[in-house]
Amino acid sequence: MTIRQAMPRNADLYLNRIEFDRYAKGESCDLCRAASLQELLDRLKRGEMPSGPCAHWPAGRRAAFRNALTAGDIVPEVPALELPRPVEPGLLKINAPVLSAPLLVTGNSEFTQAVLLAILSRTKGPLRLLFVDTHGHTVDMAMVFQVLTAERVAAAIEREGIEPGEPRRVVLPGLAAEIAPAVSEKLGRQVEVGPVCAAELSLSLGEDWKSVD
Repeated sequence: MTIRQAMPRNADLYLNRIEFDRYAKGESCDLCRAASLQELLDRLKRGEMPSGPCAHWPAGRRAAFRNALTAGDIVPEVPALELPRPVEPGLLKINAPVLSAPLLVTGNSEFTQAVLLAILSRTKGPLRLLFVDTHGHTVDMAMVFQVLTAERVAAAIEREGIEPGEPRRVVLPGLAAEIAPAVSEKLGRQVEVGPVCAAELSLSLGEDWKSVD
């Protein structure tokens, strides 16, 4: 009798939860008009739209959409974990950020780090990425086990010597939306709830995302 070992399942990276419709709204013209959102996304992914100078879709906006649409081509496959895989918590500076650069908050999972760094390799915008100690759990599991908390986020920011007023934007993962009010209270400032899928950062960061040429 042959026993087949089950292949490990891959974790859900939430690529199907990118909210493209939030960012695709606006005026259109003969160059960029599409019959549906899907047609628009297909054309953007293929680099076929617009076919000429279009005020609605400058190069930076087209690049941000393509980054989100093609994120599945560059993010590593992540196995569904049975045990956490921690990396060292702390601050990672990306593209020589100044003090006012956005601060992105996440958990200290090895696989969260790998996915985020793959996605952020496509931007030349200055950012700060803070890995909060979640015992190595990904954000979704950290919320289940209640190890990504307002107290831990505030403590991690203080530990790194980041003054609450420094970053123009403090961005929490979308899956951590429920702790946003408490984080805001701890920091004495408003914080932003980012997307559920990290690939959406190219869209949600707006002008703070500068696509690599």
